[in-house]
Amino acid sequence: MEGRETLLHRINGLLPSLNPALKKVAAYVLRNPQQIKSLKIRDLAGICDVAEATVTRFVKTIGLSSFQELKINIAEITTNGAARKEFVYDDVTRNDSIESIIEKIVYSNCEAMQDTKKLIDITEVEKAIDAIDRAEKIDIYGAGGSYITAQNAMIRFYRIGKRCIIYNDPNQQAVSASLLSDKDVALGISNSGRTISTVSGLRNAKESGAVTICITNYSRSPLTEYADIKLFTSTQDSQFFQESMVSRVAQIILIDIIYAGLAVKNFKTSVEMIEKSAASIRTALL
Repeated sequence: MEGRETLLHRINGLLPSLNPALKKVAAYVLRNPQQIKSLKIRDLAGICDVAEATVTRFVKTIGLSSFQELKINIAEITTNGAARKEFVYDDVTRNDSIESIIEKIVYSNCEAMQDTKKLIDITEVEKAIDAIDRAEKIDIYGAGGSYITAQNAMIRFYRIGKRCIIYNDPNQQAVSASLLSDKDVALGISNSGRTISTVSGLRNAKESGAVTICITNYSRSPLTEYADIKLFTSTQDSQFFQESMVSRVAQIILIDIIYAGLAVKNFKTSVEMIEKSAASIRTALL
């Protein structure tokens, strides 16, 4: 059966796009996966205060054929994760020792990388590499935590000779995007896929004819509507913060994959540029 390990992440990714009734069901499933195994469809409907037909519609929306299939998937997920959850928790609490903090943070980052790996579409990655390889200019849009990923992308691509500029100011994004052409690429990075300035920048770039690429955690978000090439992370939002460092780690993994693919595609030139730029840095530090 497809995608059991990523089922809860898929539900989490769809959450912002669901109507209020479906969102009630999704939220309960995400919070209480252990309980789903023992519930009947009418029980879940009653708990969520929705009609049984709403639960059925939710099951179809997440790509399953029946409520029974949902229960089977959830049962496997929770059974496989039982031993792990005895010593790994979602967030750091005030009672955590340094040892448990290390365990939780390392685990959450490793899990995000593994779950993101499962979502990587090789075809989309290849398209992104080809588009950036051909681009005369690369606009990168990011705000908040995603700005860190944008900086990482610029540093990576810049070192192998790609002309790229980061914009997090909405006015600068609008002006730059309006001047792009079909020879350029715009990369929008937003964990939620709903950052207004990033969505607006990618929309303007698409209207200008540029190839548009997005990196986001949510497949049904405004950002994806304006992306020719879509790359997805898979991270759970923290209970205490809307966006944690884990989301940026997953984003940076995707950037590094694109960078490495681009460098391999132009191996000789990339090595020469990396060595040349490294030499210039050493000279500057003398």
